[in-house]
Amino acid sequence: MMDFRITSPIECNWLFTLLFILTASVTGFEVWIDTNPSAVEFGDSLEVNCSTTCAEPIMTVEYKSGIHPNRRNGTNWSTDYFPSVQKWDFAAPCSVICKSDGRQLKEEKKVVTVYNRELNITSPPEVLEVNKTYSLECIGPRVYPNNKLKLTWLRGSEIVQRNFTGEEGFPDDDKRLRNIFQFTASMSGDGQEYTCLAEVDLGSNTTKPITNSSVTLQTYSFLDPPRILDKRPIEVKQEATLTCEVPNVYPAEKMRVRWFQDGKELNSVTTRPNSNTVRTTTTWKPQVAGLMEVVCTADFEEYPSVPPKNDSVFIEVFVFPALEIQVPISPEGNPVNITCSVFNVSGELQLSLKNRNDILVNESSSTGLSIYYTVDAEAKLDGQQYICEAELKLQDPSTSRVKKQVDTLHVLYAPMEAQIFKAQEDWIEGKSQNLTCHGAGNPAPQVFWTKDGKILSREILHIPSVQMWHSGLYTCTVTNEYGSRNSSVNSVILYKPRNTTTSVNNQTVSGVPVTLSEGDEVTIICNSSGNPTPTLKWEAPSNGRNIQDGPLGVLHISHATSEHQGIYKCTVTNKYGTDEKEVDIRIKDVTWNSLWVILFVTIGIIIALIIFGLYKKWTALRSGNYEVQNNPPLSNGSEHQDKIPLKEFQ
Repeated sequence: MMDFRITSPIECNWLFTLLFILTASVTGFEVWIDTNPSAVEFGDSLEVNCSTTCAEPIMTVEYKSGIHPNRRNGTNWSTDYFPSVQKWDFAAPCSVICKSDGRQLKEEKKVVTVYNRELNITSPPEVLEVNKTYSLECIGPRVYPNNKLKLTWLRGSEIVQRNFTGEEGFPDDDKRLRNIFQFTASMSGDGQEYTCLAEVDLGSNTTKPITNSSVTLQTYSFLDPPRILDKRPIEVKQEATLTCEVPNVYPAEKMRVRWFQDGKELNSVTTRPNSNTVRTTTTWKPQVAGLMEVVCTADFEEYPSVPPKNDSVFIEVFVFPALEIQVPISPEGNPVNITCSVFNVSGELQLSLKNRNDILVNESSSTGLSIYYTVDAEAKLDGQQYICEAELKLQDPSTSRVKKQVDTLHVLYAPMEAQIFKAQEDWIEGKSQNLTCHGAGNPAPQVFWTKDGKILSREILHIPSVQMWHSGLYTCTVTNEYGSRNSSVNSVILYKPRNTTTSVNNQTVSGVPVTLSEGDEVTIICNSSGNPTPTLKWEAPSNGRNIQDGPLGVLHISHATSEHQGIYKCTVTNKYGTDEKEVDIRIKDVTWNSLWVILFVTIGIIIALIIFGLYKKWTALRSGNYEVQNNPPLSNGSEHQDKIPLKEFQ
């Protein structure tokens, strides 16, 4: 088996030639011309192949003058190699006269597309303002024929505009294709890359990219100038915070905002409260009075072509005069002279002395001024505040400044009263209790406690657990150098019921059953102590009847029966607790008692008779006397008397 392999373009040409020779008798002969590459860059190498199916061809391949290829020929093919293409108008003609086909002539010609890679983009501004229209211009490379070039603008990978011409043009004319793309700058386009792509048309809807160039756009928005938010007057040598804000700016992170005063930049801090606002604050401490100009400047440091924008304002720096108020301390009943003074006034000033919002004295001055007010010292005025207020009129009346000094009136007086406060309203046994005492006076009074006349040194009395012995009269005394006051509270100890006792028919019951006879009259009494006075409640056996509730804690049974037998419970209750006592009542039946008496008497009589009989027998035996027993009579009288038995008494 033979192995056929194609190893070169020449062998490929021979294969095509062979195929067409085999079919030439049917189809005639054919002529082909092709180039490698299909489009060539000016100065690069090129190979032109011409082939035919004619078995006996006369092949002619001629170029314009000055073009000399390296040629190789075969029977029905020709290959020309050009190391460097130096002509823009490069046509490859091929003509064949086929002797075996009646000397028929066929010609093929191919115009080779020649190009260079000189692509130019007209650079846009370094930064584009949002909402303005701009254009991107791309000048394509030199290509002949001209209609073989396509210029395309890409936004990322998206085609936004494509341009080409239908005219071939002239090879000696360097007429470049242009593609101008217009667009409106936007924030979304910031950082977007645009690419101009140059391609040559190879036919059959195929193109070959030859070169491209890209540009990345930067956009900004700077619609409004900065605005100074703080324009109020400032007191000399007092720190003030100035704020400047730039709204509607993009990109906010690239905006620079600075403060200047007399051409000197002030230290500032920049914040961005939201995505399109820049805010800068500075702390300013003016050293001299007068109108001072401060300037806020905003710009994009990275974009020098964007002009900066400014805002400036003249701020009034003023000197506020010294202010003083004097309110002397005075004992109750004496007059108090209150003085309000202002010194070193430079400008129009209104001076007022106030008590809360009430104006007591009000005067104006442009140099210095003191105003006075007299009040009688009373205890109720102690602690009242008096305000010395100065209002300085500035150039802008709406920005007048006010300074205040406040002093407090202190009246010396004896304690007005002693007030006692209890932590718990009631004194409950076992609970804690606190007693505090307050007395309003100036100077602050001292506090002393006594109980039933006994001195207690503590100002606050703390009783962790109230007991009965804590009852009594507690007296609080408040005193200072101007007098004393006292107040008392009487403690009554409240406790739950206790010491509960019960009695039956005036006999105290101590936990053992009480036995009563049927028919007895019964009085059951329950007693207890407690504060407040407790209520007593009896609970009788469920089968008991004819039980009368007497006075509190008394049960009365007029005629006791077996139905009244059982447990009687006394429950004693007040708001602090409960106590209980029980009485066990037993009732004896009278009928059974009588039977028992008769039984005991009968047994006693029998025992007595037995004892008497035994005694008589014993006496008879001692004296030797006998007695004849009662025997039945003889049946026939024939028995002898000596057969009758004798019984001896002992």
